[in-house]
Amino acid sequence: MTVFNKYINFSILLIMGLSLKAQHNPHLMPEHNFVVSDSSYIHFYNDSSNFDTFFGKLDNLIFNGEGKINVMQIGGSHIQADIWSNKVRTNFQQFSPNLNGGRGFLFPYRVAHTNNPYYYRMKTDAEWEGYRNSVMKHHSKWGVSGITATTRDSTADLRFYFRGDDTPYYDFNSIKIFHDVDSTNYCMEVTTDTCSLIRVNKEIGYTEFVFDHHIDSFTINIYREDTVPSSFNLYGVSLDNDDPGIVYNSIGVNGASTRSYLRCEMFSQHLKAIPPDLVIFCIGINDAYDPDFCPACYEDNYDQLIEWIKSVNPDADFLFVTNNDSYYKRRYPNKRVEKAREAMIKLAKKHKGGMWDMYHVMGGLGSIKTWANHGYAKKDKIHLTGKGYNLMGDLMFSAIIKKYDEYLKLSNVNE
Repeated sequence: MTVFNKYINFSILLIMGLSLKAQHNPHLMPEHNFVVSDSSYIHFYNDSSNFDTFFGKLDNLIFNGEGKINVMQIGGSHIQADIWSNKVRTNFQQFSPNLNGGRGFLFPYRVAHTNNPYYYRMKTDAEWEGYRNSVMKHHSKWGVSGITATTRDSTADLRFYFRGDDTPYYDFNSIKIFHDVDSTNYCMEVTTDTCSLIRVNKEIGYTEFVFDHHIDSFTINIYREDTVPSSFNLYGVSLDNDDPGIVYNSIGVNGASTRSYLRCEMFSQHLKAIPPDLVIFCIGINDAYDPDFCPACYEDNYDQLIEWIKSVNPDADFLFVTNNDSYYKRRYPNKRVEKAREAMIKLAKKHKGGMWDMYHVMGGLGSIKTWANHGYAKKDKIHLTGKGYNLMGDLMFSAIIKKYDEYLKLSNVNE
């Protein structure tokens, strides 16, 4: 297919989105007088910053139906709730036919006694304790999820299923359970279905159950082989299939800062199971909330995280998202967000990434009050409401697709 034909087909996709449902068209956003639409685009700061690698894979997937793309959005409580990230996920997967590549990596937050995204559940009858990388008094081992659930019970059932009428259909023929594979006397078995293969990956740290058919729910029994007291650490679950498409992995921990993720000693180890093609960085609201916020330290922390990611995929593209506007102690506009924004620009330049300026898209300093007055932000003047996160997801996705549109136009000219 020629580049010209690709661009024509891309334009048809946009027109189809307009005719079917306006909000599916990434270029047509609802008008909100509190949104600075002119600021909603991806900033690139040098000629080699253009997402060519990511867009090239997206190109191959949309027009040839080939390949698997891993996107990872990482942050704090904005991401743990998985409203903003889920909006971008569904936008990507519904942008063109057959782009749903599966659900991928997730964490059963409810097992760790913290808030879980609505659309999936994992139930258990066992006693579990939760440990977050953001809580300094918590001491545990952490992987890429930044959260660990631990049980000392001799047996524990984990029952997983999706729910919600609006949830896309996610099926899978592989379940990866991330845990300590060498230092435990626990075993696992699937009790709801018959798997064709069980394999243990000691390098990355997971047990994988492979099926010869697709399923959409499961129950796993975890049991101790002997009477010696010990514990089982759950670091995450990945639900995978062999279909081409986009897998959008959201990594979020309430209260997490860049420093929090540097506590995750198995971050790059687990990341090998989900090597990202595009990383969307949204860590910073908790860094800048600290009155002693150090922009240079913030930048250094990001440098370390990026080094870990590049050790897994040297060709990964990066999108740095500035902090949303917020208030300190609900009373004072937090001006430190502007220092964090400056650091994000430096990082985008240094690592040849893009920057999406959520802060200015919202309207800049003090704008979250306006968002709250319209029902798009909460009274704590830090978090958004559900419809606020959904709007943010639409805005960010639109900015990404606008750049993809430019990429196709430029490819057509160069052809």
